[in-house]
Amino acid sequence: MTTDRRIFLIHALDCIDFITEQLLSLDKRDFLENRIIRNALLRNLEVVGQSFKDYGIEPLESTHPAIRWRQIAGFRNQHAHEYLGLDHQLIWGILNQHLRPLRQALSEHLEAQP
Repeated sequence: MTTDRRIFLIHALDCIDFITEQLLSLDKRDFLENRIIRNALLRNLEVVGQSFKDYGIEPLESTHPAIRWRQIAGFRNQHAHEYLGLDHQLIWGILNQHLRPLRQALSEHLEAQP
């Protein structure tokens, strides 16, 4: 295990970039109807949440309090344990509206770290 916790945020950025890249060629119908695509994007979103937990929520909140770090991290548990209750329409909206500001906040946080 690495002692540089920033690796978790770098991994989260990679997952966000993967999701963003996939969204360029998808529409809502593709997301809702194609299980393979949906599962790939959800898995990457789950990894983002776990990466935040592994890095530590408090440092993220201290630099960007407007981001809902705890809810994003909590999605990992919801996805893993309550997968039958996921609202895929809501998740589609989250993927399309919240990834850009999340990525920006992560990048800024990483740049500010020694």
